[in-house]
Amino acid sequence: MAFKTIKKKNLYEQIISQIVRYIQNERLKPGDRLPSENELSEYFQVSKTAVREALTVLASRGILEKKPGIGSIIKEMDGETIIDRLTNHLIMNRHTLKEILEFRRGIEVEASALAAQNASNEQIEGLKQANQDLIKVNESGGVGVEEDYHFHYLIIQASRNSLYKRIYDIISPYFHEAMNITKQQSKKISTRYFKEAHEEHRMIIQSIENKDSKQARIYTIKHLNNNEEKLWKNKLEI
Repeated sequence: MAFKTIKKKNLYEQIISQIVRYIQNERLKPGDRLPSENELSEYFQVSKTAVREALTVLASRGILEKKPGIGSIIKEMDGETIIDRLTNHLIMNRHTLKEILEFRRGIEVEASALAAQNASNEQIEGLKQANQDLIKVNESGGVGVEEDYHFHYLIIQASRNSLYKRIYDIISPYFHEAMNITKQQSKKISTRYFKEAHEEHRMIIQSIENKDSKQARIYTIKHLNNNEEKLWKNKLEI
């Protein structure tokens, strides 16, 4: 099948449409693997970041499973078609988004405090690298949904609380969707918000590295509150 070059805005949405068309035309089944990010990037003539964002959305909606060292695999959808799964995904409105962000606050603030107590040196280095990855993507013009999610997920892991991780895994589609909305909003308003988030991440990492649970809580709640404030004070499009 010949892929079409992607040219206009909303790249990740156009890439999603092309990937879905590819899956249908090639009659891929659960367990089949998609072309690699590099291959898709070349087919569409877009950055790997744009392809990665599209794959992240498809994974959050239960269409793909991203397996390290293997790639993106088609998931079993229990009788639903891909179109069903895409059109019947999370119904995101202001009230739903507000509840997700409130819940996120509740779990991540305490997770940061636990991470300050329990994080290994390797996990702290992982957080530093994750923030650098986000900075690199933002500086190249990308939104960085996956990179931002990865940073916060590493904090959950560093808390060493298996229940936090289990809950975070279950509600990850909600967090992916909420992060996509908030980061797209930030990009529309001002890329300054990205730089502020990078610095807020750095302060969270520093407090975890210093094993200061109190400061970890303070910097995490500040980061999440700032994120919500810029969202609600500006025109929200969802």
